Amino acid sequence: MNRFAVFDLDDTLVDSTGAVDRWFIELTEQRNLGAAGLDFLRAEQQRPVTPRESFQAIIDRFGFSETPDELRSIFLERVPLLSRTFDGVLDNLRELRARGWRTALLTNGTALDQQPKMRDGLAELFDVVCFADDEPMRKPHPEIFRLVADRADAGLDGAWMIGDSLEYDIAGAAAVGMSTIWISGGRPLPKGEPVPGQVVASVAEAFPLLHAAG
Repeated sequence: MNRFAVFDLDDTLVDSTGAVDRWFIELTEQRNLGAAGLDFLRAEQQRPVTPRESFQAIIDRFGFSETPDELRSIFLERVPLLSRTFDGVLDNLRELRARGWRTALLTNGTALDQQPKMRDGLAELFDVVCFADDEPMRKPHPEIFRLVADRADAGLDGAWMIGDSLEYDIAGAAAVGMSTIWISGGRPLPKGEPVPGQVVASVAEAFPLLHAAG
């Protein structure tokens, strides 16, 4: 049994989607946008456009003085600080390590963007922390999983990947022989590929599966 577990960060260990909504609420209160304004921001988040187009739409709707790049800078500064580690994550990671597991964090994004989300001792609970956008490749490229395993002095065969993205986490990890746990967040599993090894609603449900496997 390979007691090596690799975790994604955003919406796996940390509530990043919730942090975006908290920023919307903060922005609404600061600029007196009202309930209708908050509804607009939440709807805009779901629109299939580029971030720049979305920020421009917000500026046009409310008459903000910022440019899209300036509003995006505010967003990038505040959202990591509004993110929260999901309940039980810290204690469960400590228990996993106490049982002899090696752990790694593998997240797309840069250290500059992602480190502010890793508070309350989260960063210290991993043997390896890898910010893929600071590396030559990012998830789902097979080499980023191999790089993390090498740095952790661990193998990938039978190791575990836990994440919320079927494309980046599950497909990428399965391609290098890892076992996978998909954090669905309540989403139904789409038909077709990739197919995760296990499906749980939240990361709290993933830890008992790891304990049973190990």
